[in-house]
Amino acid sequence: MKPVVAIVAVVAVVAALITAFLAQQWVANQTARPVAAIRPPHQEVLVMARDVPAGTALTGDDLRSADWPMGAATRFAIPAEGNAKDKYVGMIPRRPLFEGEPLIESAIVRPEAGLLAAILESGMRAASVAITNASAVSGFIAPGDHVDVILAADFQRADQDAVGKGGPIVRYAAETVLTDVVVLAIDQQISRGKEAATLQGKTATVAVSPKQAEVLATASMLGQLSLVLRPQETNTTETQPAAAPGTKPYTPDIEASQAMRALTGGAPAGNGGSGIRINRAGVVSTRSF
Repeated sequence: MKPVVAIVAVVAVVAALITAFLAQQWVANQTARPVAAIRPPHQEVLVMARDVPAGTALTGDDLRSADWPMGAATRFAIPAEGNAKDKYVGMIPRRPLFEGEPLIESAIVRPEAGLLAAILESGMRAASVAITNASAVSGFIAPGDHVDVILAADFQRADQDAVGKGGPIVRYAAETVLTDVVVLAIDQQISRGKEAATLQGKTATVAVSPKQAEVLATASMLGQLSLVLRPQETNTTETQPAAAPGTKPYTPDIEASQAMRALTGGAPAGNGGSGIRINRAGVVSTRSF
């Protein structure tokens, strides 16, 4: 081997060894060096210092400032700048506000606005239903609950002229006229009590659409309305099951009472050809209409 080639080979080997050593040292230094935490941009915003129910005016103790990452969570939040906190004392929450939640403009209204009108969603109406302990789950229905409205009526009393003249006999029946409506208030109370006490009210105010308000007003003239409490976990997911084929979208008296079914021979009410069984001193006869 020529001396020049040998020298070049030795130099190349030495250079490779030095390069490998330096690379190893660099990797070791990078591994030992702590990685600086990358902190995203933050912003001081107003958040709830404690839970506040809907309709309760905010106080200074209800609000505090907190450092929040800028992004979707703070897009509509209120910056905690200067005396921002003082500007929102006395505002009325439209819905329950929870501790740690950023305060946003759409969740509150000024106290000058009508309180009930303020908590109504756009396009909705507030309508009242007369209630008793028996028709409102013994007072355990509270503002914020979701309920169904059931109408129970004596339809025979309304159709007395048709009885005996070949017309249909319509007796007692019940049906669900509204499903999954929100209770806004019981009498004038629009939030649950801290003790979660039962509310013995005489009227319940519910949030309904304009058409539902008409249905509710009409149903109230037909008979007695009852509120049926829905489970909390299914308020937004449960749908009204479709009626089985051949069944009615209401419950007539013959489905609720075996005695009524026997007296009418099991004939459904309101079919124009039903009959009743008459017992005269042990002699049973059937009279058709």
